[in-house]
Amino acid sequence: MVAVPRVAILSRHAELYSTRRLLDAVVAAGAEPVLLQPEQCLLMLHDTQAALYYGSSPLAPCAAVIPRVGTPITRLGARLLRYFAGEGSCCLNNAGALELSRDKFASLQVLAAAGVAVPQTAYFTQAGQRDLAVSFLGMPLVHKLLSGSQGVGVSLADTPAAARGMLDTVLHLQHEAMAQRFLSGRQDIRVIVLFGRVIAAMRREASAEDFRSNLHCGGRASALPDLPEDFAVIARRSAAALGLGFAGVDIMLAEDQRPLVLEVNPVPSLEGIEAVTGQDIAGTLVKALLRQTSSPSPQLQP
Repeated sequence: MVAVPRVAILSRHAELYSTRRLLDAVVAAGAEPVLLQPEQCLLMLHDTQAALYYGSSPLAPCAAVIPRVGTPITRLGARLLRYFAGEGSCCLNNAGALELSRDKFASLQVLAAAGVAVPQTAYFTQAGQRDLAVSFLGMPLVHKLLSGSQGVGVSLADTPAAARGMLDTVLHLQHEAMAQRFLSGRQDIRVIVLFGRVIAAMRREASAEDFRSNLHCGGRASALPDLPEDFAVIARRSAAALGLGFAGVDIMLAEDQRPLVLEVNPVPSLEGIEAVTGQDIAGTLVKALLRQTSSPSPQLQP
């Protein structure tokens, strides 16, 4: 009898759209889904051996792992991914890639070094550096939390006085700040990359009441079946630079119409992209991951 491969999905919430779709896709692919709530996992080390208990029971081996961990538990998710990688599981995204891509400034540093154009950005930790950063960026500018997602923690300042007040508050609370020159276009493009291949894309547009195009902030989306080749190249290069097997790459045009990568999401939502494109992203992902388990390629490294 051929053993049925077990596919672990790391997710806090079984009811979330993306989690449900992935669980169903694993079943449809003839594999056994294993839903793991990360906080219920106990990691143990003894000499050179590692073990993972889920609840009070040791976890049986898993052929593959799909991380759907939110920003607040990135470090926990990374530790679990390191365990699974050490046990020989094929991880959709590895620990280092998850942690790197969740750090907005560090990921932009890596992208820029890889030849991917990014927005004008400043990172600083001292109030005395604030004015130089504001002068470098110009107006308007946006502040972003270094580990935010879904548009949370993004603030817009239209004047130098507003920018100084906003950044002073951020430094007082966070002891570090990241700001970017505001890109005036109200649209961006989300490109989904899976194992080095673009599998879907959509255009997102901010609502009249908000400058953020994130769907969680009220933005609207439409399918983009004919993605320009230069956008596809940039998306693939971005995912590869960060070592991500699966990624949502957000691209926006600068004032001179050059495409810039805003950020790369290691756990992109499936809901919006499946709704607007009509594609079975979950099914495509699971099938590709299971193929990796049978003929694994070298693990991507950031």
